[in-house]
Amino acid sequence: MVGKIEIKNLSAEYADKNGKFTVLKDLSFNIQAGEFVSIIGSSGCGKSTLLGVLQGLIAPSAGGAYIDGEKITAPGHNRAVVFQHYSLFPWMTVQKNIMFGLKQVRDLSRAECSEIALGFIEKVGLKGFEHKYPFQLSGGMQQRAAIARAMALDSDILLMDEPFGAIDAKNRSKMQELLLSLWDNEKKAKTVVFVTHDIDEAIFLSDRIIMLTNSLGQIAAEFEVPFPRPRVHSTIRETPGYVSLRNKLMSLFYDENPGAAAGMEYTI
Repeated sequence: MVGKIEIKNLSAEYADKNGKFTVLKDLSFNIQAGEFVSIIGSSGCGKSTLLGVLQGLIAPSAGGAYIDGEKITAPGHNRAVVFQHYSLFPWMTVQKNIMFGLKQVRDLSRAECSEIALGFIEKVGLKGFEHKYPFQLSGGMQQRAAIARAMALDSDILLMDEPFGAIDAKNRSKMQELLLSLWDNEKKAKTVVFVTHDIDEAIFLSDRIIMLTNSLGQIAAEFEVPFPRPRVHSTIRETPGYVSLRNKLMSLFYDENPGAAAGMEYTI
């Protein structure tokens, strides 16, 4: 399998008029090929910066990130990205948005691109909306289109930066189940790195959860999520161990001294 991610002694800094400040400090961890890992932590802990490094858009100040042994130095076709705010081209229909992405990364004919796009449009429940423009869709529908576009690229790695953060609670649950359904049923297991503030979302989706500290830009704790798949919202909270795991995550999340737990691993 391909799509293994290695983070080795990674640090990242930003500079402003007051000087440099550290966002990530000496991070080291691995994500196995085909694994679904959520990165959680409060605002400013470095989650989006880490995703920017994985995208190849942010250069680390020390250390590096690697995919299958190759250091990330620029964006690549082995990674697809879904952002919080849809990022669809407003002048293109849903189908053309997906086809445009395919044309950039895969050597396919127009007919092949069209067939793949329509297939993913149906998978995300947008059949009948393929000729609509983004402004004609609700926020949740736009995000379905964005997920369809990312999945259609058939990249080894899917990077997701709070993709459901702007969606109401009911539709957010539906989108989470849709994402898992697509991920579970893909012929090629994709590695997913999912950034979120939402602890319940992280538990529901993930194989493993990595919590970053609020101020040090380091790992506070890692949690294995042992609950069997497939998962549905109607039953997972009744799964033995769910409340215990959630309480541990909540306790660390709101800890006044999150750095105190740095480097710890937890099981339930």
